[in-house]
Amino acid sequence: MKPIPVHVISGFLGAGKTTLLMQELVRRQDRERCAIVVNDFGEAQLDASILAEHAPIRAIPGGCICCTAPEGLVPALLELIAQENPDRIFIETTGLARPADVVDTLMRSGIEAIELQATAVVVDPECFVREPSPLFRQQLAAADVLVANRADCSSEAALNALKDWAAKRYPPLDSMHVVERGVLPDGALERPRVAAFRLVQPVELPSTDGWHAESRVWGPERIFEMGQLKSIAAEGLVERLKGIFRTDIGWYSIQRAGGRLEVVPTGIRSGSRVDGISEDKKKLVEAISRMDAAVAKAVDPTAVDSVRLEGPEGSSRPVNRSDLMALPRQITDVSTLVPGRKGEAVWLADVLALVSAKSKLPFVLVAGDGMTSAPVAIGEAGEALLVHSLNGEPYPRDKGGPFRVFVPPGEGRSACSNVKQVVRIAVGD
Repeated sequence: MKPIPVHVISGFLGAGKTTLLMQELVRRQDRERCAIVVNDFGEAQLDASILAEHAPIRAIPGGCICCTAPEGLVPALLELIAQENPDRIFIETTGLARPADVVDTLMRSGIEAIELQATAVVVDPECFVREPSPLFRQQLAAADVLVANRADCSSEAALNALKDWAAKRYPPLDSMHVVERGVLPDGALERPRVAAFRLVQPVELPSTDGWHAESRVWGPERIFEMGQLKSIAAEGLVERLKGIFRTDIGWYSIQRAGGRLEVVPTGIRSGSRVDGISEDKKKLVEAISRMDAAVAKAVDPTAVDSVRLEGPEGSSRPVNRSDLMALPRQITDVSTLVPGRKGEAVWLADVLALVSAKSKLPFVLVAGDGMTSAPVAIGEAGEALLVHSLNGEPYPRDKGGPFRVFVPPGEGRSACSNVKQVVRIAVGD
């Protein structure tokens, strides 16, 4: 059975996502049966009521599907597939969503009937030049297809600034479209599936005067071991290196230039890739080949009975249920903090204190299926809970155990909410 293409349509508040989606639905109405999952941040479900005139729809109101309402996304998709038998599905996020987190949820959903297409991010060029917020930049970074909407209302300076950013983006965008009223060229959102591994032409200028270039691309299913990647990049075998990697602690951009190594989180989810330039072709090929081999060891979550705590300086220790129960501040009933949930827990902040007392250091939660939370400062762990028991017994695996993180509802909660089957907690430097 041919998989159903699924498109994530994102972008900041008022960028024109709904308008673009309606244009796509009208274009396809005579040739495809489309369906929609729409996420309205408020309870009024205004976008859902507008789009329902054009296609079967499932609405997820009352929060962003990237954080406070992620568990509604997979059931909504399954219901659409079972009841509507669509040829194509569009997911319109709220303007406050992080599209990378939505893609992560889809990647770990286990729904074999779907095939993720390019992530489209709709941008108002005037917003781009008006001191964009960190969230705006996170959305922009996650784009495979960038849609500069409202070209008829944008200044030439704003359009040129956005085009200049797009031309320098690494890795290159699949495409950029400057449009009015959300009208895209036909086929602009379709993208061939990334091969599991392939050689590509490097994005840098062709090698001249003794310089050599090498590039590799891997599909998003491959997970690299961050420690090995950083070690290889730090050795300096390659004078210039740029890479995007899905690692065992999340998606990161790794760059080396001028003798300096930079490792930062990225919103890109289309796959891993690396581009290198060196005067020594042998060393260049060696470095890239070693990166290709730096695959993280698979974890069998059904065989894990402890959480591995990893410190910023390479320290590592397992913490089991008994260790957690020995911590002084126990929550005997998580339902008093997280309505509808049951279990016994400890404060995640107390667990992090076993690794480091530096509140500004980032940490990530790693699940048994390889997916990770976004990096969050230790000091922002807030009221997050690490659940270890249910009715005095180990927390059931079929409920996301033996260890699961919950964050009580509320404004400004961290991105580490509701992580099932936590097998590692990694603190960075």
